[in-house]
This record gives sequence, structure tokens and C-alpha cells, in this order.
Amino acid sequence: MQKLYRSGEPLLNEVYQTQVPTNVVAFWNLGQSGILLKGKLDDGWICIDPYLTSSIEETNPQSEFKRAFSPLLKPAMLKDIDGILVTHEHDDHLDLATIKELAQVSTDTTFILPAPSDPLIGHGLSNAEIHLAKANQAFSVKGFNISPVPAAHTTYEVDEKNDHLYLGYFIEVNGIRIYHSGDTVITPLLIEKVKAFKPDVAFLPINGGDFFRTSRGIIGNMSFREAADFSVAVGVDLVVPIHFDMFPTNRENPAYFVDYLFHQYPAQKFHMMVPGERFIYHK
Repeated sequence: MQKLYRSGEPLLNEVYQTQVPTNVVAFWNLGQSGILLKGKLDDGWICIDPYLTSSIEETNPQSEFKRAFSPLLKPAMLKDIDGILVTHEHDDHLDLATIKELAQVSTDTTFILPAPSDPLIGHGLSNAEIHLAKANQAFSVKGFNISPVPAAHTTYEVDEKNDHLYLGYFIEVNGIRIYHSGDTVITPLLIEKVKAFKPDVAFLPINGGDFFRTSRGIIGNMSFREAADFSVAVGVDLVVPIHFDMFPTNRENPAYFVDYLFHQYPAQKFHMMVPGERFIYHK
């Protein structure tokens, strides 16, 4: 297993002890697409797409999706968190094992799932506080103002109620605008929406897709090149690549992303995070 920068109690203590002033947000990389966000004390803290178990490979030992590093936190360690946001139902984003364990110990956490995930509520989540997220219908979790945005993974898909299966999230907290794309490719609609939102920080996947992964049922994402081009096209201040580090058969070398930015967009701010790292963004 890969060595971690910070995990367990030291990581959790850092989250609790981090004090965030005005016009600042702190965030931590939990691996894959997992991002923990913290605003001022009265804003609280939320987490997006936490995969904090090894449930995929434990459920199916033949799965090619085997973690390159151990979970940074145990799900129950997030018992005080205000919200968990899920972008879509794939197991590395909606990990029911993580959600169920957390729901057993937390009474104040709101679990935000895409509306088509409603049938999953009966699987151990019936007593949890659930918010079914629908594209373009804004809501709040404590000091976090959140608006779901449709994602194309790799096409826009809706259920019989016309609710999108795949979502990203526009998040505003403490004067900072954040876009977490979830899993998506780029579309003209996405460029239009994100450009209008004017994010300060964007978390974007860079693992891309190809014929052979697609033939094995692995659905594609932005490539490193597309994520860089997209960041510049929509006017992101700081771009943070995600979805490149956890599964050896479905990841990308982030050095390619950095190299492409260096040659094509040397003025574009970026940060490549390691699992367990904290970043403090000051506007």
C-alpha cells in the first residue's frame, strides 16, 4: 500500500483545529474524487464523494478496482460533519458502506444524493436525513450554498422523472465559489454554466477514457488536456485535478497535466494534491 501524507487521528485533528477566516476555504484531499471542505466556524464542513472503505474489492475480490492506498479516515470519524454530497451512484463515489457506517453514528449529518438514487435510501439509510438533489435546484447545508449542475458521464442521462443521474456541484461558502465536477466530460452546456458561475476553485477529473477501458465498462472522464483547456475556457482561478490517484488501472499521471499547463497556460494556477493534504485558499 502507498504511504500516506496524513491520515487517521492526525488528519481529523487537523480538520478540527483548522480555523478559517473570512474569504478563505480549507480543503483536504481524501483520494479519488473525495474532497472535504471547511469554511468559518458557523459555516461548518462538508465532504464530497468520500470512498472511505475497501468495499469494492471486498465485495468482489476479482474486481480490478483495488485501492492503491488505505482509506484516510474511518467513516465514523466524520460523525460531526454537516453534509455528505454524492455526485452519482458509482461505487467509488457513492460508497454505501461509508454512508451506512456514518449514518449509524451521526444524527445531524445531511446526506445529499442525486434524486434517481432514491431507491437506495431503503438500504440502511431510512433513518438518515436525506436530501435528493436535482439539477439547478439550490439548497443549503449550514453555511454552504449548493446548486447541483448536470454532468455528462459520458452523456447526460435522466430517469423517468427527468432527474439527472450524474451531477456536479456549485458551492458558495465564506465568499469563495467552488465547482466540483463529479465525473463528466466537457459539453457546450457545461462550459456555459461553469463560465457563468465564475468559480474560484475547480476540482476536475483528469483520468480520461479510452477504447479498452470503455470495453471493460469503465466510463470515461475529461482527460488531463481537456481539464486544463476547460479551466482556462471558463476562467477558473485555481484548478485542482482529481480522480487520478486511487485505482492503478483507471488513473492518470498528473505530471502530464502539469506539463501541459506549463507549456500551454503558464499563467494558470493549479495545485496537485496528495492524499491527506490540506490546502487553504484565500481569495
